[in-house]
Amino acid sequence: MDLAIRRFGRPGREMVGVYQTASSGGAPRARFLLCRPLGQEAVRTAAIYRVVGERLARERCESLRFDYHGTGDSPGNEEDQSLSGWLDDTLAAHEQLQDGDGAPVIWFGMGLGATLALRAALRARKPPTQLVLWEPVLDGPTYMRQLMEGHQRELVRMFRVPWDRLLASDKGVAPGLPGDLLGFHVGQSLADELQNLRDVQVAPALRRGVRVLCAVPDEQRGHFADLESHPEFRLHNIGQITDWMSSQAMGTAIVPPDLLRAVLSTLD
Repeated sequence: MDLAIRRFGRPGREMVGVYQTASSGGAPRARFLLCRPLGQEAVRTAAIYRVVGERLARERCESLRFDYHGTGDSPGNEEDQSLSGWLDDTLAAHEQLQDGDGAPVIWFGMGLGATLALRAALRARKPPTQLVLWEPVLDGPTYMRQLMEGHQRELVRMFRVPWDRLLASDKGVAPGLPGDLLGFHVGQSLADELQNLRDVQVAPALRRGVRVLCAVPDEQRGHFADLESHPEFRLHNIGQITDWMSSQAMGTAIVPPDLLRAVLSTLD
């Protein structure tokens, strides 16, 4: 398998990605766009994206995993980022996969990356044939609260002091938005957009002819109750939940087995 670093995006909105191809050559079975989540979740799932890319290459598929502008290895300031900007980044990354040889294009995303992929699929001039959405963020305010709670837990774990005592000392500062959370700065624009992110809808993507596989924990299945009978929609129940906001996630199995199976099932 072959790896190549790609730099793309319009001037002032550049990005960096890793393009992976099968070393056997020939036309690919499919091309995959791998959309990463936010901040520490992106760091702690990096191995998953690497393994997924390697496995897809063995299946004669190409893939592009990339960092949104202002994140990871891509240039840009964290405090200037927004969901709308990252949505444009996803569309720009999608254009890197359009080679005109008829190979289907499939998008995979985790967390906020899955939510961005779903929204971008509604705007793409030529949408992907399939979406694999792994634990998409369904409600922005809930996600913001989880970020702040995760930040708080990591401080408690680091200093080994209960939160109330830590907060009373000079080591503890109550997390808030906009602000720094889990080592990633959330600016005002991103905080405002997350606050207004509610009721993520899959039906519009299905109406565009995009097949959707959505993987969520059991307690979120009700959000998709109206779609379970749709022929182009599959709902996958996640058996093993991992808190990707926690540093303890680094000690988990590299790739949940059902995640890899879900991605590869799109080739059937």
